[in-house]
This record gives sequence, structure tokens and C-alpha cells, in this order.
Amino acid sequence: MRIGGQWNLMTVQRRVQIGTTAANEPNFVWQNWRPDIFCEVTVKRGKEQFDPVGKKRYSEDVWQFRTRYDEVRGLDATMKIVHEGNTYDIKAILPDGQKQWDCVIEAVLQDGALGGKALIVAITDFIELGIVGEAFPALQINASGGTSPYSFTAESGMMVPGLSINAGTGSITGTPTNAGTFPVSIEVVDAAGARETLPTFDITVEEADP
Repeated sequence: MRIGGQWNLMTVQRRVQIGTTAANEPNFVWQNWRPDIFCEVTVKRGKEQFDPVGKKRYSEDVWQFRTRYDEVRGLDATMKIVHEGNTYDIKAILPDGQKQWDCVIEAVLQDGALGGKALIVAITDFIELGIVGEAFPALQINASGGTSPYSFTAESGMMVPGLSINAGTGSITGTPTNAGTFPVSIEVVDAAGARETLPTFDITVEEADP
């Protein structure tokens, strides 16, 4: 099944290390690598499976995203595709016989339950350095899929002193009061009660220059 011409939009995300966890392990978040790429989408239908525990049908469909090769130069299979609120794991990157003028990215729906879009939470902004006593540059936590509206909360004790998250918009703002590196953990709940927790990340705050 082909979904239109090259007027669909997809975003390619890559995993980026943002400091370390409290256990001194690498801390990773997903950030946009190539946003808003025009593409043509084709679906190769596969068989369906049934998960008796979750009571959901799952698809083995392969999604093909065709776009200009130059738009995704450097793409690799460790990245992922976001399209219309769904997230796709990349399985193969193929030239399409046109000497790499175009390329075809084959991907499968991540945790792809049919009949609904999974709740996805991500950071796409660069995490800025905070300064004690100065307004922190707003950091946006993004939610998609699931059922809007969304509710954003910080887990107890997992926020920078002086900062808070707006429960309705997911924007972290405020003025840091203490210097240090602070782990932050954000949970998002959608209108249907689905929950998704963003992997813990760090915000570093430094003392103001004397």
C-alpha cells in the first residue's frame, strides 16, 4: 500500500549521551537528527500476531520510507524514524536503483500495537547549562501518540531545586537555587491513563561568576 507521494513528513532521531546517571552509567536520550524530511511511504503487509497477555494484535508490516539520499546522508540502523506519532525501528537502508539519488529506508513499527498509536515521550532540545540565580532556558519535554491531553510530572526528588515542569505543556522553567548536577525524571500520563517515563537525564547548574 502506498501512502501518497513525497509530501509525507518524517523525523529521524538519534540516541545522544547526556552525562551519566547517579550510578555513573551513560545516560542517553533521543534527539532529532533530521526533522521534517519529505518522503513517500509504502507499507508491505505482513502477517499479524496476537499477544494473549496484552490482548493486542501486533503487525509484522514493513514500512518503506523513500526520500532523497542527501537528506539522510550518514543515517544508520541505530537511529529511529518518527512518522505521524508512531516510532519505527530501522532495519535496512537501501539504494533504489537510481544511483542513490533516492534511498529507501525499511523499518518496522516499534512496539506496534494495531489500532492505536503508542505514547511517546522525548527531548528534542539541547539541554542548556543552568546558572544559580539566573532564569533557566526553557526545556521542552515532548509527548505524542496516545490520547491527548497529556499530564507531565516530575518524580519526587528528581528535579533541579528552583525548577519545575508545567503539568500541561511539559516545559521545564525556573531559576536554579543550588549548584550541582541533578538527575531529572519525568512521567507523562495521557487522557486514557497510559503512562510513559522519560529515561532519567541530568541538568547541570554552575555558580554565577563573581
